[in-house]
Amino acid sequence: MPRIFRGPIPLRIVQLLMIAFCGLTPACQTGQQSFVLDDYRLRLTAESIENDSPELAADNEGQLIDCLVGHVAGRPMYAHDILDPMRDELTAVAAQSDVAQFRKEARQRVQQRLEGEILNRLLIEEAALQRDPESSGQFSDQVQAVAAILSRNSGLSDAEFRRTIRNEKGVSPAQFAKDLLIQEEVRKYQLKQAAAAGDVTWKDIERLYARQVESFDQGSFTLARFELDSEDSVAPLLEALSSWNPGDDPAILESLGSKYASPRSGGLWLSYNFEDGGLPEVTFGVPELQAAVRTLSTENPVTPVVSVNGRPWLVVLRTFERAQPADLWDPDVQERLRSLLQAEQQRRVLTANRRVLINNGDLSPSPNEMLRRLLDVVYNRHIPTSSDGDGS
Repeated sequence: MPRIFRGPIPLRIVQLLMIAFCGLTPACQTGQQSFVLDDYRLRLTAESIENDSPELAADNEGQLIDCLVGHVAGRPMYAHDILDPMRDELTAVAAQSDVAQFRKEARQRVQQRLEGEILNRLLIEEAALQRDPESSGQFSDQVQAVAAILSRNSGLSDAEFRRTIRNEKGVSPAQFAKDLLIQEEVRKYQLKQAAAAGDVTWKDIERLYARQVESFDQGSFTLARFELDSEDSVAPLLEALSSWNPGDDPAILESLGSKYASPRSGGLWLSYNFEDGGLPEVTFGVPELQAAVRTLSTENPVTPVVSVNGRPWLVVLRTFERAQPADLWDPDVQERLRSLLQAEQQRRVLTANRRVLINNGDLSPSPNEMLRRLLDVVYNRHIPTSSDGDGS
């Protein structure tokens, strides 16, 4: 398994460990035997044709074996590695789908989890290859040292700590410590890969500012929404609002709200900052109302009336205070743009690196064949039996 770095355990790892604790075979082929699905594993039983005595039947209860999906980085991957965490999810999908729908949905979900597991294993292997070979022999000692730190800082006895880890994490303290060390090494490996993206240029910053200048607008605006009691209130309210301008005395809207609007909406103001997006980006749960709000302006501060669940609604632009966009020469603006560009460059680098890992990784058989083997198990166990559908 993975080798680790030489020397004392860094503070970063100790902190990670304490946070984690506190949060406390070819694929299923048969010869003269039969396979019976049992919780994503298979029960191997000898076929019995002529002998049916109780004694022989008891001997033929079978032995649980794992269904091998394939090998990743030279290590076996079994069906239960992928499917055990998905048991409830797939059961729920099967209960709500017919056969065709289930096959489509299950394929997408299983493929996504399979690809994630393959990538995770390849990242672990690649991170292990980056370590100093001379420190490989220290891995077991490092695991034991980390497990001891976890136990010592848990405030529990060794026996209580072992039981707690086993109950909450499903592994031994040593395995838990090992997993955390590997997780930290993968994080460091990805940080190293992301650093290869390099810095951004001033030209990049200028271009991004030009594209996103509106997102640097300063100021805020507020909306007043009215849910009217009846259609009879529409005409007098619109008449009262005909001379309204954003920034006028808010007491006017409050009085109109108490007079015409239901208690759920009258006097309820919604506030927004331009930094979070302007009027064209306001979000409402009702598409028609959202579309109406996004057309508001200082010249047209009242939306048309929109029917929501049988009741008339309208929204008023209550205040609108907008300043010029923050200047490109503002250090905060430059830092924001630089961070956005670096994050995008790093994302591209990591995506390309992961693609290389998948394409060049030690995988047997191909991911498509692994997926086929997994789906054979999923369909046998979960496919709906109450609906008709073909098995393709």
